[in-house]
Amino acid sequence: MIKLRINGREIAAESGTTVLDAAQANGISIPHLCAAKGLSSYGGCRLCLVEVKGKRGYVPACCTPVEENLDVITETPRLLELRRLTFELILSEHPHACLVCLEKKDCEEYKSTTRKVGEVTGCVLCPENGQCRLQEVAAELKLEKVRYPATYRNFEVHREDPFFDRNYNLCILCARCVRVCSEVRGAGTLTVAYRGPQAVIATALDRPLLDSGCQLCGACVDACPTGALSERALKGESLPDETRSAVCPLCSVGCGLEVGLRKGRLVNSVPKAGSPVNDGQACVKGRFLVRDIVLSPQRALRPMLRRNGELVSVSWDEALDGVAQALASKPERSQGLVLSSQLSLEDQFVAGKFARAFLKTEPVFDSPDTLALSAYRKMLQTDGPTPDANFEAASLAAAGVIVVAGADIPLSHPVLWVNILKAAMKGTKLIVWNSGESLLDRWAAVSLRTMPGDESVALDELGRWFLAHRPQAFWSSIPGGEELKASLEKASPGGTVPPARFSEEQINAFGELLDEAQDGVFFCGPGLLNRPGAEGILAKLWNLARLAGARLIPLAQESNGRGAVELWPSAGPVAEVLQGLGEGRFGSLYLAGTIPPLGAARPDFVVVQDSFRGANYETADAVLPAATWAESEGTFINVEGRIQRSKKLVEPLGEAKPDWWIFCRLAEKMGSRDFLFRDSTDIAEEISRTLPALHEVSSHHQKKGRTAFVREDRKPGSRLIASAPVSRDGAARTALAAFEAWPDIPDFYRGLNLREQFRGLRRLREKTGPAGGSREG
Repeated sequence: MIKLRINGREIAAESGTTVLDAAQANGISIPHLCAAKGLSSYGGCRLCLVEVKGKRGYVPACCTPVEENLDVITETPRLLELRRLTFELILSEHPHACLVCLEKKDCEEYKSTTRKVGEVTGCVLCPENGQCRLQEVAAELKLEKVRYPATYRNFEVHREDPFFDRNYNLCILCARCVRVCSEVRGAGTLTVAYRGPQAVIATALDRPLLDSGCQLCGACVDACPTGALSERALKGESLPDETRSAVCPLCSVGCGLEVGLRKGRLVNSVPKAGSPVNDGQACVKGRFLVRDIVLSPQRALRPMLRRNGELVSVSWDEALDGVAQALASKPERSQGLVLSSQLSLEDQFVAGKFARAFLKTEPVFDSPDTLALSAYRKMLQTDGPTPDANFEAASLAAAGVIVVAGADIPLSHPVLWVNILKAAMKGTKLIVWNSGESLLDRWAAVSLRTMPGDESVALDELGRWFLAHRPQAFWSSIPGGEELKASLEKASPGGTVPPARFSEEQINAFGELLDEAQDGVFFCGPGLLNRPGAEGILAKLWNLARLAGARLIPLAQESNGRGAVELWPSAGPVAEVLQGLGEGRFGSLYLAGTIPPLGAARPDFVVVQDSFRGANYETADAVLPAATWAESEGTFINVEGRIQRSKKLVEPLGEAKPDWWIFCRLAEKMGSRDFLFRDSTDIAEEISRTLPALHEVSSHHQKKGRTAFVREDRKPGSRLIASAPVSRDGAARTALAAFEAWPDIPDFYRGLNLREQFRGLRRLREKTGPAGGSREG
C-alpha cells in the first residue's frame, strides 16, 4: 500500500491507482466527467484538476498515479474558479438553460411532462433529466451562470438503429462511449472523428451502428454522462419510483440487473454495478427487452379449454378439472412431459415429481444443451472424475490459455466474453475453433477452422501432436495415459483432411500454445454440443484438455440448463418425443414452456403451459397461463455453477400463475397429498434435503452477500478416457437453423411494443445468427 495525503488527511491506496480513485475510495469528492470505473484514464474534461505540492501548475487527478508521500490539495478558490471556467466552456456547446435557471428549484412542480421533442433545449425536455452527470456537477460547483455564448451544433439525431438514439448535440466529447466499446466490449464501433471544433463521436464512414459491428449491448448508453445516448422506449416515461435487484433470465450467464418500477409496473432494466457475475455489463436482451417480454401482447393470460373445436376461457378450477380428467383417462397409453430449461429449479422439481407420480415417465427437456451436458457428466462419472464444471468468470484472467470451441461467445454468452476479452488484454492466449468466421477471431492467437463433421479428425490430429511431443514417462505418469496413447497410435494417420479445412501449421500452433501455457480453460459451445455424436467429441476434447492440464467446461445456453442437468441428469431429448408422436405412442403430451411445434402428428390430448401464445397454442386442448420470471420467485444455476435466487418483481398479468403452483393444484385435483407446497421456498427446502449437490438452494444458506455454488464432490485421480468414435452423419444444427426451428420466437418479437426497433434486431440476427431460442425471448 502507498501512503499519501489528500487535503491534509493521510490515506492509503493500492499501487497503480490514480489520485481520483484514491480520493473517491476515501469519500473525498473531486468533480469529473470523463472518468468512469473500468475505463482507462483520459483526462479530457479537465474538471478534476488538483494541486500537488512540489509540482508546478495543476494536474488531472484521473491521470495522476499515486506516489509515496504525495501531498494533494483538491479544494482552493483558484481550483474552484478554474473548474467553473472549464465547465462553462463545456456547457457553451450543450443546452444549459435549465442548469442556470433561477426558477429551477420550483420547476419540478410545474414543468411539462413530455420529453418527446425533436430538439432538446433544456433539462425538462431531456430523457436523462434527473440522471444526468452535468446536473450533478453543476450542483457541486454551485454554477449560477454561463459567461460564454451558446453554440448549438445542429447535428441530425441518429434514430436509424434499434433501442436507443444518438443525439450528439448533447455530447461533451468525454469519450466514455468510445472507451467502453473498445476496452470493455471489444467491439471498437465508435471513435472520435475530426479534431478541434469539428470533433464528434462517429462510426466508420458514419454508418449506422448495426453496419459497424455493434451488438447493441447498451454499454455506451450506460457510460454516457449526458443525454447524448438515450433509450428510446423511455423518452415518454416518468422516472422509476423504485428499483429492485433481479437475475436476467435470457441466457445462462444470469447477469445481475437493476429493474426500475413505477407504480408496480416494470419500466426498464440496467446492469447491476458490482454484481459478481456481470459487474455493470449486460447484453442487448437483458438491457432492452426485459420490460417488453413481461408486457408482451403475446402473453397467455387466461386458462382455456377446447370445446366444440374452439379454445374458450374458463376458470382455473374448470381448466384443472378438465386436464386432470383427461390425463387420468389415458393410463394405458404413454404420456409425456416436455419442460423448458428456462424454468426455475422449483418449477422443474415439482414438474418432474408430477411426471413420475401421474404420467409414469421422466421429464424431457427442450434444449439439446441439456442432453449434451448430461452425457458429459455421465461419461466422466462412469469412466473418470466428477466433472469440475464450476468456475468464476472474473478469474479467467489468471488462465494461461483459453480455448473456445464451437461457440461465438460474443453472441451466445456476451457477458462471459467481457471476461475473456479482459483476460486476452492481460496476456492470456486465446484459441478459437469454429466452422466459420467469428467475432473472436480478431483477438485470437490461433484460429482453427473445421467443416461440420471434421471435429473428430481434428481432435485426433491434436492428440497425435501430443503423442509426438510428450515422452513415454509422461504417459506412464497419468491415470489412463497408456490406454489413451494406444488409442491414438491405432488411429488413422494424419493428412486425410483437405488442407483447405485446417493445415498442419494450425495444428502445430494450437498444440504449441497448449503445451506452453499453464492453467488452461476449454469452453465448448453449441457448435459442438448440439449435434449428433456430441458425446464422442466431448470425450476426445476432454482427453485433449487433460493432456494440456486444462479444464473443460461445456456451455449451456438457456438460463437454467445447468440446473436441469443437476436435477434430472438422465433426462432424454425432445427428439425422442417428436419421434414417438410420429409413431403414435403418446396418448397425451404436457408441454411446459416454449416448445418446438409438434407438426402434423399429435396425441389425443395436448396441454400447453406457457407464458406466451406460441407455436403449439392453436393446437392445444388446454392452455394454462404461466407467470413469467418477473412475476414469480425461483432459483437458477448459471453457467458458472452459481446458485442465484430471483425475486418476484411485479404481480402476474391477467390470471397467470407460477408453474409450480399449476402443477401442485393439478396434483391435488388428481388426488395427491404430496404437493402441499405453500411457496417456492418450501420447494427449495425439499430440493436442499433430497439433492446433496444442491444443498445450498435452501434459503437458510442463501445469506446476504454470499454466493453459493453447486457442490462438486471430486473423485481422486483424473482418469483419461479412450477416444470414442464420433458419428459424422448430418450437418450441424447451426444458430440460424435453430432460429428457424422456433417460429414462435420471431412472432413474439414482432408483438413487442418496440415493433419498429425489432426490424433492426432482425438485421443484427441475419448478420450474426442468434444465440438460440428461449422461452423468455
